[in-house]
This record gives sequence, C-alpha cells and structure tokens, in this order.
Amino acid sequence: MKLPWRQGDAPAPAGAGVPEPTEAVGLSCRSLFKALDRCFKQDKPEILDLGPFCGSTAVYLADRGARVSVSDFQPPAPPALDAKGKPVADDPPGPALRIDQDDAKFHLVLAWEHADFTPPERLPEFGAEIHRVLADGGMVLLFALSNMSREDSMARTLGRYKLSGEDKDDKIVREAVAAGGRRRYTHPTREIERALAPLSVQGIQLQRNQMREFLALKKT
Repeated sequence: MKLPWRQGDAPAPAGAGVPEPTEAVGLSCRSLFKALDRCFKQDKPEILDLGPFCGSTAVYLADRGARVSVSDFQPPAPPALDAKGKPVADDPPGPALRIDQDDAKFHLVLAWEHADFTPPERLPEFGAEIHRVLADGGMVLLFALSNMSREDSMARTLGRYKLSGEDKDDKIVREAVAAGGRRRYTHPTREIERALAPLSVQGIQLQRNQMREFLALKKT
C-alpha cells in the first residue's frame, strides 16, 4: 500500500483508535539532523516514512519541500515455537519481506524501530529492501533499542515519531503505539550493520533512552 502525501493534500488516515502524538519536549537527534541536511540538498527530495503514520511529521517535511510517502510496512512474524520455546522444524516460511515502493526512489528512508520487530534470521531481507528503495546517495535512519532487561513500555511497543524544528535543530517526540503483540528483539550492533550491507554505516549514536541511532548511506 502506498500513501504519497504533499502539503495541501488531505492527510492519510492514522488508523482507527490511534491518536496523534501528544505534545512533549522534543529530543535532539544528531543522526536525523545529518540525514535531513543531506536530503534537502536535493531539489525535490523524496522521503519514505515506514510509519506508523504521523500527520505532523508529514506536514513538517512537506513544509521544507519534500514529497513524503508513507508505507504501512509490517515486519515479518516471528517463527512458530514448540512447547520448549524452540523453532518448529517444519514451520513453513512466511511471505517474502517487501516494502511496497519503487526501486531507487528515495533520498531518505525513516525506518524508525521496525528492525527491532524483525526476527534475526530475516534482518538481511529488511536491509536488502531498504537498499532497494534508496536512490544512489540516499540515507536510511533507523533506531534499535539496546537494552530491554528492565520492564519498560518502550521495550514492548512500536514507536511513532513526531518531527519538529526548534532553533534550527531537528527534534523528535516518540509516542508508543501497539506493536500487534509481536516480539521485540535486541539485535547486536554488528548484526544490524551486517543487515545494512552493502550500505555504508555513517554513524551509530546512543540516546539517553538506550535507543541506538543507525545512519547509513547508499553509495553512488
């Protein structure tokens, strides 16, 4: 499903029962600033937001001159487990992981937390789809939680991100959204880097909330 959006168009629906993010103090995100700074050097930048949809984010990016596409991408379901918690040997593979967008289209992909809900064995598929939809010279920004040892709502829920600009600084506000009961994984940093190959990782930052920021570039 494709939801292209421009300023002046009617915003795409956020989904039944999902409220808009509440106002909160924005968190500075250095990786986001770098990604947007590079993206908006294009005359007509194309940005893909993997969602969940946030109308305020679409407005903010469109106000700066971007064409924003929103995908209803859903990470693949985890493998079936037996009574001992081990993968079922004859469990049929799920459908191929797919981002429903054209090849080499986007100057920036905002992948947010979707890698955290992708089973480890399917991370390479996720990275390959990101690579496919990125234009040469495009970048991807994704977040991955580094520590889920404590009982934390962030560990159990997908995040939706509201972007804003204050004092020439790009900031984000995170709102928890139901993850559909799917398992969240703590992927080692090296495994995420491998999944993003052949993209070139430009930086990895750790936020105060224990979320890792990964910024990667598709080389020309």
